[in-house]
Amino acid sequence: MNADFGTTNAILAKNGHPRLSGEELKNRIAGKTASGDYGQAFKYVLFFDANGTMEGKNNAGAHNFGAWSINDLDDTISVKWDAGWDATTTHAYDVEGEIKLYDSDTGLWRTTLYNFKDGRQGLVIMSE
Repeated sequence: MNADFGTTNAILAKNGHPRLSGEELKNRIAGKTASGDYGQAFKYVLFFDANGTMEGKNNAGAHNFGAWSINDLDDTISVKWDAGWDATTTHAYDVEGEIKLYDSDTGLWRTTLYNFKDGRQGLVIMSE
C-alpha cells in the first residue's frame, strides 16, 4: 500500500529520502499522468499538463480540473482544484521512485504519486 499514515517529512529526511527541488519535481511530473493515493479510501489518476493545468479522476467517480505551480524558492508544489478537492502546498520526497507529498506547514503526509506515464493516458484508475 502506498499510503503513508503517521510518517512525517522529518522522518523521511532522517531516513535518507531526498526532498526534491522544484526543478526536479517539475521534471518528474510535467506532461505526465500518475496514479495516486489519498487517505485510506481514495485512489486517483492525475494528468499534470506542462502548461500548469491538471485533470484528475478518482475511484469514487469524481472528475475535476485545476492548476498546479511550483515555487522554486521553497521547493513546494501548490495545487488548486476547481470543484471541491483539497487545495494543497506540499514538499515532495522521492521514496523508491514514488513521490510522497507532505504538507509544507504541518509536515504531514497528503498524497503519494506513482506509475508515471508520459502524456495524458486517458485518466483511467490504474490498479497497483
